Amino acid sequence: MVRPFAKRAFLMKILIYLFNFLVYKELPVIRTKYLYIILLYLSASFHFSEIRAAVDPKTYSEDVKKVDSLTALAFKEKRFDVAKALNNLFIAENLATASNYPKGLATIYFNQAGIFHQMGYDKRALSIYYKSKQLFQGLRDTMNIAIVNKEIATSLYADGKLDEAMQLYNLSLNVFSQKSDQTQIANIKNSMGIIELDQKKIDKAEQYFKEALEISIRVKHLYLYGAKKANYNLGLLEEQRKNFPLAETYYRKSLATDISEKDKYGAALNYLQLASIQMKKNMPDESIDAAKNAYLSASGIAAYNLMKQAASKVISAYRQKGDIVKSSQWQDSLVKVLTLQNDNEKEYALNFIDVIKNQDAKNTNAEKEVEKQKQVQKEQLLIITVGTFILIIVAVLAVLALVNYQRQRFFGKELKQKNEIIEKNSASLDQLNKEISNQNIMLEADNKTKNKLLSIISHDLRTPLVNTKGVLNLVNQGMVPPDEADRLLQLLETQYLGTTSLLDNLLFWIKGQMEGKDDDKVKVGLYQMMKTLEEEHRMPLIKKKIELKNNIDKDLTIVTEKEMMRIVCRNLISNAIKFTNENGAIELSSRIEDGHILYLTVKDSGIGMTKEAIEKVNAKQYYNTTGTSYEKGSGFGLMLCRDLIAKNGGELIIESEPGVGSSFTIKMPYSVS
Repeated sequence: MVRPFAKRAFLMKILIYLFNFLVYKELPVIRTKYLYIILLYLSASFHFSEIRAAVDPKTYSEDVKKVDSLTALAFKEKRFDVAKALNNLFIAENLATASNYPKGLATIYFNQAGIFHQMGYDKRALSIYYKSKQLFQGLRDTMNIAIVNKEIATSLYADGKLDEAMQLYNLSLNVFSQKSDQTQIANIKNSMGIIELDQKKIDKAEQYFKEALEISIRVKHLYLYGAKKANYNLGLLEEQRKNFPLAETYYRKSLATDISEKDKYGAALNYLQLASIQMKKNMPDESIDAAKNAYLSASGIAAYNLMKQAASKVISAYRQKGDIVKSSQWQDSLVKVLTLQNDNEKEYALNFIDVIKNQDAKNTNAEKEVEKQKQVQKEQLLIITVGTFILIIVAVLAVLALVNYQRQRFFGKELKQKNEIIEKNSASLDQLNKEISNQNIMLEADNKTKNKLLSIISHDLRTPLVNTKGVLNLVNQGMVPPDEADRLLQLLETQYLGTTSLLDNLLFWIKGQMEGKDDDKVKVGLYQMMKTLEEEHRMPLIKKKIELKNNIDKDLTIVTEKEMMRIVCRNLISNAIKFTNENGAIELSSRIEDGHILYLTVKDSGIGMTKEAIEKVNAKQYYNTTGTSYEKGSGFGLMLCRDLIAKNGGELIIESEPGVGSSFTIKMPYSVS
């Protein structure tokens, strides 16, 4: 990779040679050297920091060590704190890019892809693996190319692309064989055997697993991971053959290695398979013991998926024995595991998203900085080039003034023309800078909008969906009694209404941000609209025993955007229900003032709002609190209502007293034609 200052140095040499050629016979040698030094100083003064970085190997070496240190630290941290590991990799990436350290950058991308693969973002992981591979190809590092190909093959296998995965595994195997890397060969053969086993090619899979086991045992210090993985895979193979005694033997060999190496994850996997075999052999007591051991091993490392599997096997074994009491106890344990997993995944995902958002912001700022630096470099290069030619022309004119006065006038005229060009270019650059500044402002606004939507979608939409999945899994697996299932399904229906409302709000808000997307205004009957909204909220009204009085004039109509009015009224009614206690009341009323102003009011007998809360809503800030029955919201509804009403020439008037109730009034122009 050629640095920019190297190109400029080359240009400077050409200019110096040209200068020496022109003035060699007219000036003494000592003066030529002085001019050479002056020109070199002018070039260096604009790019001193770049030249220093190139000629200071100590600084470069320190940067490389820091990049490698951060990468190694992230590799250790990814098993305990993914967000912290990813953040260290982003710091290392910026430093490696600034230091022009391609091998470090390739290693960073490799580790980033591994983390994204671990988190389940397979497509993003695959694209980053290819970036790492491209850098290693530029370095002609065949060993690391083969390692990256192995991981790409694993991602392709997870995506169901078995043929492509097998092709890459074979390419990597050839390289590892040439390099005589026995541990990598053992890993590849284990992976290739799994693909063959998935395709029901039992004999071919057995060959790969046994070769992996033989290689792992044969290597100098006994490759324990490869050996225990091969034993585990052979257990899977024999279990498919229904040769349960031999499968159990292989699992116990693999388990012995896991116990000696204190690998609780691997031990949990082996215990689960042993429990499965005991169930198939109709030995529920042995199956319970193995499944409980799997549960203990998995709980020691908070492996919730394995804990769920272990708890499910214990429940199945107790049911096989007919022990309903203990089966129910373990069902409670399974529910606790699901709750812990849900809370952990929520926090994990939020931390992960925050890191990605922060890095996206940093990348955006870095791209802006790069653009600025490119612009500065162009301007500096222009100044150096023009300045150098001016110095040459001035020097030549000074020497030739003694010989030919007419030539001096000619060069003076040419110098004036060049100055005019410089001034024109300077004016063009100023205009370009203004345009770039305006574009940056627009990009920053778009980025804020994106972050706002990402925060709402990642939390307020994802959480109900995760809860829904967990409840449906429990109901579908028959782990809850019928009456409890009915209660949970009613809860899901209420939650579905809130989620649908939030989604409608988001979609309508996004639609409002797009230019030229206004709805046509139509005649709307307000009484009938409110009756429809009352029916939509029938479940929460019945649940909280709230009386909704629709006192709107049945003949009242208004010409407006129907969907806008529906969204606003639905949010206000939903808010009133949320903050009204059981056995409360909500009243809908309307009036026309001066024949052209509509007042539409939603009044409740709820808990009311403080002055500070009203000021937050009026200031278009997010205001979110829990309802009287612990209902949750996004804080987005009232802000959307204010925006939509203001967009249609109206305003939202809020009157409230804590402990008494609240009144939300839509004031907007009234028209019937």
